Amino acid sequence: MTTAEVAGSFSLCLVAESEGVLGYAGVGATSARPVYSGVGEVSVYVAPEAAGRGVGRALLTRLVSESEEAGWWTLVAQIFPENAGSLALHRACGFEVLGVRRGLGRMGHGPMAGRWRDVVMMERRSAVAGVAEPRV
Repeated sequence: MTTAEVAGSFSLCLVAESEGVLGYAGVGATSARPVYSGVGEVSVYVAPEAAGRGVGRALLTRLVSESEEAGWWTLVAQIFPENAGSLALHRACGFEVLGVRRGLGRMGHGPMAGRWRDVVMMERRSAVAGVAEPRV
């Protein structure tokens, strides 16, 4: 995977490199509908050789900041329940668990190819971008 390949997949993307891609964090629109124009889905990846070195936290922290500057007011993440590291990372960066979406994704590769998977739905609402009147 190259930086260009990763960056081209998102509206806003940060990539950590050192002799190759160590990780990335990106956000892309969840919908083309104007009413959701500030809502984005986050994706974070950390290469196995970079795990435990703070790469994911640095990327997601900066992505949150830059996404707010760019007008993203809600970020969502969908994470496999067994991915404790990613769940903890997102919690540390202000995301809250909304619930579990049952059988949402179907794996396309690897040992679970063809299996339907649950995901933990998390959300982070900005206190800066898109602040409006109280929720009804």
